[in-house]
Amino acid sequence: MAEHMPPRYSPKDIEEKWQRFWEEQGVYRFDREDRSKPTYSINTPPPYPSGDFHVGNALNHTYIDFVARYKRMRGYNVLFPQGWDCHGLPTEVRVERTVGKKKSEFQLWEFYDLCAQFTEKWIESMKKAIKSLGCSIDWTTEYKTMNPDYWKRTQLSFVLLYEKGLAYRREHPVHWCPRCETALAEAEVEYREIARKLYYFIFEGEKGPIEVASTRPELLGACVALLVHPDDDRYRDLVGGKAKVPIYGRKIPILADPEVDPSFGTGVVMVCTYGDKTDVKWQRKYKLPLVKLIDEKGRLTLNAGPLAGLLVEQAREKIVTLLNEKGFLRKVEDITSSIGTCWRCHTPVEIIVKEQWFLKTKEFAEQVLRAADEILWIPQHAKKRLEDWVRSLDWDWPISRQRVFATPIPVWYCERGHVIVAKPDWLPIDPRRDKPPIEKCPECGGALRPETDVMDTWMDSSISAAVHAGWPDSFD
Repeated sequence: MAEHMPPRYSPKDIEEKWQRFWEEQGVYRFDREDRSKPTYSINTPPPYPSGDFHVGNALNHTYIDFVARYKRMRGYNVLFPQGWDCHGLPTEVRVERTVGKKKSEFQLWEFYDLCAQFTEKWIESMKKAIKSLGCSIDWTTEYKTMNPDYWKRTQLSFVLLYEKGLAYRREHPVHWCPRCETALAEAEVEYREIARKLYYFIFEGEKGPIEVASTRPELLGACVALLVHPDDDRYRDLVGGKAKVPIYGRKIPILADPEVDPSFGTGVVMVCTYGDKTDVKWQRKYKLPLVKLIDEKGRLTLNAGPLAGLLVEQAREKIVTLLNEKGFLRKVEDITSSIGTCWRCHTPVEIIVKEQWFLKTKEFAEQVLRAADEILWIPQHAKKRLEDWVRSLDWDWPISRQRVFATPIPVWYCERGHVIVAKPDWLPIDPRRDKPPIEKCPECGGALRPETDVMDTWMDSSISAAVHAGWPDSFD
């Protein structure tokens, strides 16, 4: 007998009924054994479970669901998985703001547990929203990157990359967020247009005063050269000479470089270690000295002399006062320019030198661009976005982070500097609390100390397609 039709449609009751039916009957379940149909596999971008499932999330999932349903109707065996990108700055920053304390004010595992609890809470909320949206996801594929089973796979990818010589550790300039106290990848730096001051001040040259314009006079303590354009007639006779840094009195070379913009400011550029990525390039190109001026907390070091211990903004105010008092300051202009900020807390980033783990990426740039030519891009402008990003890479990907809630780097060091990378059968392992299966360094017999840095959360999500395919247990 037919069910009685209710007098009024109740979306809540009806939608929940069919959502349960879809899951119980496995309507959208991917059949790994089915070889009769062509496979259509979706690498669903795993969202950060650090807040509500917002309209942007809903739009993205809706687009994906359109395609998944269309492909099923066309006879495809569709894999539409769902994962959660649990780790990283988004969660840690939200937890810090929620409790009103920074991670440094907690014991490590106390803060870790807070992040895990916070993440579980938002996974439940977001999962409920996705189901309410009616997405045709196969929920048997659900994964969480914070689970040991997943970060075992992330760690294995690191170990294999290290064995191939693609992961390495070295001291190198990196983008650094002084508020989050961690290194950032280039893709994690957001550039924003802001109103700021352009300061004009004098260097003492061998042939008279040289006027320089800069938005960052607080970096004078790390100024290692002045650059001009080789075709700029105003300064041609200065090239090869020396100039004295105001306040600090250090003599530095004057060089010519075609990348200098003669139309900006006075056409004379300070090279400081480091104000931006161009400074990094010039410092290396001309083998200039390295002066470490800003520390991990965003304070100026002893190399800053009278500015030592001050935060960057405080140091800028003080150096401008000193330049004015000593007669070096000529004028100040209001301008608008772009600065790099942390993608999560929006604090201006610095470039500092730190020993970090890196993944070789720059040497594969041309290979990626060639592969992009073989892909059908819809929409076409997405290809241009990839090409612009690849061509903008100036150095390899720094994959280590000085945070807590992330996949541990499976490495130990001995006092003589030997690096001991975990074997695949040691994984998953957390050097911060787990002892390795060996007691001493296999190279010298020295005591071992654990790596305390963790991996960039994108190391987790970078393997999601392989995980969906069954890697490393099977790879189909």
